[in-house]
Amino acid sequence: AHFIRTDLLTAGVLSNLRKVTSYAAKHEARFMKLLIEQNEDGGKRRNAAKKKELEAAEKRIAELSAIFKRLYEDSVTGRISDERFTELSADYEAEQKELKERAARLREELSKAQEATANAEKFMNVVRRHTTIEELTPTLLREFVEKIVVHESVALDGKRRGKLRRQEIEIYYSFVGKVELPDT
Repeated sequence: AHFIRTDLLTAGVLSNLRKVTSYAAKHEARFMKLLIEQNEDGGKRRNAAKKKELEAAEKRIAELSAIFKRLYEDSVTGRISDERFTELSADYEAEQKELKERAARLREELSKAQEATANAEKFMNVVRRHTTIEELTPTLLREFVEKIVVHESVALDGKRRGKLRRQEIEIYYSFVGKVELPDT
């Protein structure tokens, strides 16, 4: 756990919140695009890989169904023994079950990635309700902020226990996470 004085944390959060809401109010279309890009940043490649993996899993599931049908026919016609049928069908069913579970997880992950636009709009609705922010109230904090990460402080003068220190805080906003505004 890292320590930071409450007044400094409040001032930092309030300053960042004012900056984000001001930018959002002045440049709404640009801000929405920025939020969507940041939510998808690096995700496009991951999503493409997930889509490819999902397609491969679905193809293999279909192949296993076809294999299982042929295997059943071979068992009925007596081309393979009942023991061999039981052994092979158990293996194929286990593989198919595992693939179906993986495909379901991949579909869920891909649908979450598509929620970026909806989440950006939800955040903008909160911003629109609070055009001016005078002080940081518990209500505002609950509406805007998901979590705050306080990092270890670093001495600026090179000494281990120097008086000049810098401490980074990361603010993760509701619906959209960490917002990185462009330098304008």
